[in-house]
Amino acid sequence: MTHENQIHVRMFGDLVLEYNGQPLELERSRTTKAMRVLQFLLYRYPKGVSRERLMDALFGEDSTADPANNLNVTISQLRRRLSKSPLGQVTAIRLQGGRYLLESTAAITTDVAQFERYMAQAAAADDEDRRLNALLKAEALYQGDFLPHLAADDWAMTTAAKYRMEYFDCLQSIQQLLPGRGEWEALLAIATKACSMHPLEEFYCLRIDCLMSLERYQEAKQVYDQAVRTLTEEFVVKPSEELVKRFQLLSLAGQESHETIFELNNQLQEPDRETGAYYCSYPSFIDVYRMCCRMIERSGQSACLLLYWLVDSRGRTLTDTGKIAQAAPRLRGAIHNSLRRGDAFTQHGRDRFLVLLIGANRENSAIVEQRIEQRYKADPVRGVALRHSMQTVDTRMPLPNSGIWRPIHEGQEV
Repeated sequence: MTHENQIHVRMFGDLVLEYNGQPLELERSRTTKAMRVLQFLLYRYPKGVSRERLMDALFGEDSTADPANNLNVTISQLRRRLSKSPLGQVTAIRLQGGRYLLESTAAITTDVAQFERYMAQAAAADDEDRRLNALLKAEALYQGDFLPHLAADDWAMTTAAKYRMEYFDCLQSIQQLLPGRGEWEALLAIATKACSMHPLEEFYCLRIDCLMSLERYQEAKQVYDQAVRTLTEEFVVKPSEELVKRFQLLSLAGQESHETIFELNNQLQEPDRETGAYYCSYPSFIDVYRMCCRMIERSGQSACLLLYWLVDSRGRTLTDTGKIAQAAPRLRGAIHNSLRRGDAFTQHGRDRFLVLLIGANRENSAIVEQRIEQRYKADPVRGVALRHSMQTVDTRMPLPNSGIWRPIHEGQEV
């Protein structure tokens, strides 16, 4: 395939410019005003963008600036940048009828324009094969959100939302066509890619359905665990009935197997005998907790439930997502290394952990609390502290929600 006198632009997932098949980098940063103008012009090629629209996009929030003059300066900078690149011989920026236009003697193609063309072909197709072919080509072009580095620009953000919804529509149509053809492997690859870009529950369910249809039940169980972990730890939402239904189906799948009790025992064992507490997902933690309640009813043992959460240095609710992302793994490590193998814990939201101490009373728990705090303080995140609350396990109660804790907000006394 010849690339002579061609400019190709990728905008889904990143900005990639190619001229005659060779990557081209005009500036190190893709967020300078000159580069933002170029990306707007490439997206709107060949129609162009009005001067007013560009001024609003670049300088709308700066009340002290002279938008018209600043835009002239920015366009001049962009022209100089283009003239020093291989594109200088084939492109020019013109002002015509109040609109800035990108003109080129080379053929310019963009993935967004191709995506729109394939989606239009799919909508107009009178044949299922042609429709599916167009949909698959559109799906292959979508590699992530539209120009994600420009998410702070209103025009780019709304455009990204538009294409995201069109991509979801594309997936829904593909999902209706491929299963009837038995093409589960192809649908699995598409669903896996969708999950990596947009970790939504419906895409996890689709992956599980594909794997179950392929009788790859162990992989399906791993996807279920990953979905629960992502939803509960990153997005702080509980699995829906649809996802739980997949778990129930997985529990029934493969029951025609004929493993011996010895083989099943080996399968149930942990692959490695690790030290420290047992970490599990929140739904699994609920089962562990309820089983613990039944055991202590019979044995008379005690157990304690602890809740740890991250706060700022003044004890207020931590809202800095960057600090949460740094501190949560360190708190998780401190908890894991401070407890016995017979204890269990889980992450419940981005910044909270639940700990179940089996066979412990309040006095034992106090020792564990000190150990966890000391381990965290040995490798802390600046400006992030710990808080915790504790409750003895009452077998007459369901899983406590630690309602005794209330976060401190601005304006309240510490």
